[in-house]
Amino acid sequence: MFKNRKHIIYLILLLILLSQSLVGISDSIKVLYLGNSHTFWHDLPQLTANLALANGDTIVFESNTPGGCTLGHPSNGHLFNSTSLTLINSMNWDYVVLQEHSLFAVIDHYKNTYTYPAARALDSLIKDNYECTKTILQTIWGKKQGGQHCINSYCSLDFDDFSHMQDSLTTNYLRIGDSISSIIAPTGVAWQQSIENGDPIELFDVDESHPSLAGHYLTACVYYAVMFQKSPEGISYYGGLTQSEAVYLQQVADQVVFSNPELWNLYPEIPIAGFEYSQSENTVYCTDLSTNAESYLWDFGDGNSDTTQNPSHTYTSSGTFLIKQEVGNYCLYDDDSQTVDIVITNIDESDGFLENIKIYNEVNNTKVSVKWYDDINEIKVYRVDGTIVYDNNYINNTLFSFNMNNLSNGLYILSIDDGKSIYTRKFIK
Repeated sequence: MFKNRKHIIYLILLLILLSQSLVGISDSIKVLYLGNSHTFWHDLPQLTANLALANGDTIVFESNTPGGCTLGHPSNGHLFNSTSLTLINSMNWDYVVLQEHSLFAVIDHYKNTYTYPAARALDSLIKDNYECTKTILQTIWGKKQGGQHCINSYCSLDFDDFSHMQDSLTTNYLRIGDSISSIIAPTGVAWQQSIENGDPIELFDVDESHPSLAGHYLTACVYYAVMFQKSPEGISYYGGLTQSEAVYLQQVADQVVFSNPELWNLYPEIPIAGFEYSQSENTVYCTDLSTNAESYLWDFGDGNSDTTQNPSHTYTSSGTFLIKQEVGNYCLYDDDSQTVDIVITNIDESDGFLENIKIYNEVNNTKVSVKWYDDINEIKVYRVDGTIVYDNNYINNTLFSFNMNNLSNGLYILSIDDGKSIYTRKFIK
């Protein structure tokens, strides 16, 4: 019906998220943080949880943040850390946040040898534990003055300033995130926007690397926006900052996250169900019209199902059936349904009946008719509970039609007495 359903769905989703934020609908999520001192400083997980709680949302979290820890360096990496691996498997997490060493992503040797492979390996372990967990890759911030930085004999470029270094970090984290289809938490990008606004609030601690309280409050605002997909603007928790400082940082986080959410992989390809069907007597042929679907489940309403994209199904009884299609894409689902009327035109050939007695439904399903060539003493129609809805023991012709217009929908039993035997047959209105 719409020419561009994808953009319409994005718009609807944004409106829903906005309405949730306005009316204060609460959410609860489970988050695991795997990082180092850049996460441990000022207890970023608790700061984020406090921010969420002030807006009626709950974060249940665990963290492992050893000093200097990397994602995958053998000497001190989460990929080899027994605590980290145990935590990954301890719960069906909604999110696992990966925070890499602050320099690895700008030194080619460490980025290519450790960061890229470790991010992929950790993401695989996370998905192995629970396929619906979303990995969040934090885009760390650069050093305040930029400059060149070395680990052992491997060095980065000599960056002109913070923004030069941040541009390099952001580019590399986006590449890593795209390679594992993870969500990107653009914390460093939010720092960059604040600094390029004139650096109104000092985000760095005295070492010009670790965050000040304001730096981590801004980071917490970005985390909140990414995890709940709600704006942090207007939240009354200020984390020890002045109201004006907190409000400013809330606004920066909101602008960075929601100005380009697809860049941060916030909105996956949302599946949209839809189908049409054609019918030939008691067989239906379903044609899938869904978008962004990777899995299909069909329920034909009679106890039968199918998982192919374009199934066909033959019904064995008359009635009105609900065909339901459910499509999925990475733990997101949508469904559509339509009804189909099935009429089995000849419900008996012989099957226990004498060959000279025939029972059949009219094509329009409004009558049950009986045709015979010998004497018939009595015809009755019962509900399945035994209630008689028709009884005729005076038969003077060889064709009988029972009008079903006054019956409610359901299962009935037709009983025919020819003086020798009583024959019964079920039919559906």
